[in-house]
Amino acid sequence: MASITPDHTIIYKRVGALEIPMDIYLPKKVGNAPVLLWFHGGGLLQGRRDLVSPHMRNGVQTYGFICISADYRLTPQVSVGDVFEDVKDCIQFIRNDLPAHLGENIIDGSRLAVSGSSAGGFLSLLAGLYIDPKPQVIVPLYPITDPLGTFFTNSQPAPNGRYSASTEELAEYLDVNASPIASSGKVPGDPRSHLYVYMLRKASLAQLWGIAAGDESAAGQYRISRQIHQHALPPAYVLHGDADTAVGVEQSDEVVGAMLGCGLTVKYERPHGQDHFLDNGDGYQNPALYEFIMQYL
Repeated sequence: MASITPDHTIIYKRVGALEIPMDIYLPKKVGNAPVLLWFHGGGLLQGRRDLVSPHMRNGVQTYGFICISADYRLTPQVSVGDVFEDVKDCIQFIRNDLPAHLGENIIDGSRLAVSGSSAGGFLSLLAGLYIDPKPQVIVPLYPITDPLGTFFTNSQPAPNGRYSASTEELAEYLDVNASPIASSGKVPGDPRSHLYVYMLRKASLAQLWGIAAGDESAAGQYRISRQIHQHALPPAYVLHGDADTAVGVEQSDEVVGAMLGCGLTVKYERPHGQDHFLDNGDGYQNPALYEFIMQYL
């Protein structure tokens, strides 16, 4: 299958000398189209915007939405709070500034779905909790939901035999005083691509996100299921395989359970035997997911 490339790349935020871009995929027939905003995974430690899955790129023409894939600053050079500031600024840019860049009657930024894979799914949940006004719908895909949950506070083996780098090999990327970056992994063999596996082995997600040990009050806002009763969530479609070795499926179980307990709208697809990145193949299709999204856009 030929790769679908973005129609536009726009800088939505600058922090000092650092530019943070978004890629925009437009349908052929566009007129006040809704937006599906997607954030990449990588534990907020690594990754980049061009890793958006083929089914999401293909959905632009099939369903007529504008797909936006945005970068954000990476931890541990910034905190999880800084990353969420990027998410807030990205959504504000889409709603308030992007129409002027794209032209008249192209985009309807008030009709917004927010999705993301893994750590990007975590960002979509933060958007659903704390952005005002809330997105119409969120689509967390095998999301991290609790950096202090059992999965991330106990050492995990390297998923699928991936390389487990030493602290010495990753010292440059673990340096909190190094200059922030907003994407990684374009260069083959980029050592930063080993940070996620390193974090799993060290059980150090909260630490790398800048959440101080023992500071439960500060960490609480990032433990998604504990915030749902107070802040609620918009309608959500959650996808998480029950054999996920990179983010334990109980992370989604807790959030879905909390949503159901609060009487919120949620559809949970929990395919048996499926691991992380289950939707990344060229042949993957999920009409039910897109029917759910379009129902609210």
